Amino acid sequence: MSTRAKILAAVAVLGVLVILLSQGEAPSSRVQALRDDPMAGYAPSGGTLVDTESRNEGRSLGKPVPATYTRLFRLDADPGRALEEASAAATAAGWKPLGQATGSTFVGSKSIPSGRAVLTLALVEDGNLLPEGVDPPALSVGLRHLGG
Repeated sequence: MSTRAKILAAVAVLGVLVILLSQGEAPSSRVQALRDDPMAGYAPSGGTLVDTESRNEGRSLGKPVPATYTRLFRLDADPGRALEEASAAATAAGWKPLGQATGSTFVGSKSIPSGRAVLTLALVEDGNLLPEGVDPPALSVGLRHLGG
């Protein structure tokens, strides 16, 4: 076996190990804090859950990476109304708007017992930004834990 083939095999094995180890990882306390927020369970009317992603905090290239919890919904109803309703639900759940909401986004901040969190509600109307098989429009509900 050539040196190049050995290197490629080692990289492939390492990649599989990383994937296997990351799949079985239990949610950290920060991810759990995000999942405990009412907006983590929010579902827009006329929306169908198509994807959920959770990532523990950590480091990448020496820089901190925050814990995140994101859910994606395909919308069968008016997307503008869906965002308005989601923004109202966020405000009712204690999220304070950061800046001016637009017709396609809402960003809010909230203090939670384990630190500070940010919520991003975003309409996604470009099919290239959605998982394969998901047609726009979609609503992304993303929470990030920024630490204490």
